[in-house]
Amino acid sequence: MSERWFVVLVAVLWLAVGLGTAAVFVTRGGHRSPLWYLVGGLLGPLFVPIAVERGRARPQLVDVRHRPSEPVGSGLRVLVGVDGSAHSDRALRAIARSLTGSTSELVLVTVTSPDLSDAESRREHERARRMIDERAAGLPEGLPRPTTAIVTGHPVDALLTVADDREVDLLVVGRHGHGIGDRLLGSVAEGLAHRSTRAVLLGSLPGR
Repeated sequence: MSERWFVVLVAVLWLAVGLGTAAVFVTRGGHRSPLWYLVGGLLGPLFVPIAVERGRARPQLVDVRHRPSEPVGSGLRVLVGVDGSAHSDRALRAIARSLTGSTSELVLVTVTSPDLSDAESRREHERARRMIDERAAGLPEGLPRPTTAIVTGHPVDALLTVADDREVDLLVVGRHGHGIGDRLLGSVAEGLAHRSTRAVLLGSLPGR
């Protein structure tokens, strides 16, 4: 093998290790910025310990409000992932219609990105808080007063963490999403369906 091809092979392997590590570990921690792939490509194998550390980061519960003092009755405990998209709103309306009177605890959760500066994080948190409060205020009577939670991290991990913490019976998410930070996507619904040990209900719009 000529020296030139050897250099090319080393460069390709360097890029493959860096980009592959970013794809596997960094996105696992909820980091979606394409800059991580640039860093991975530049650092190559040197990026591995950084990516592993980022991938191990647990979701951070940054804001919880309206937590009921105790569950109401003995009905279902339900968690609904909301992101402001039509699909997540439809899923929430379906739960409101179907489970009114049979739900003992309702938890509304939205997920924000960890790849933000302090100023960006504050703005996204404010948008998330307004959005989730609006959904909570629009719920019909007959449902328990909801707990609302904002979590930073990977959407699937974040929802599963809150589900475990609240010991819910059912998780509800939209099949697709495009709301705050594009956080609850089809891949998230698929991830929940594969990883959750609890029942998962996927909401979708007609014709989708």
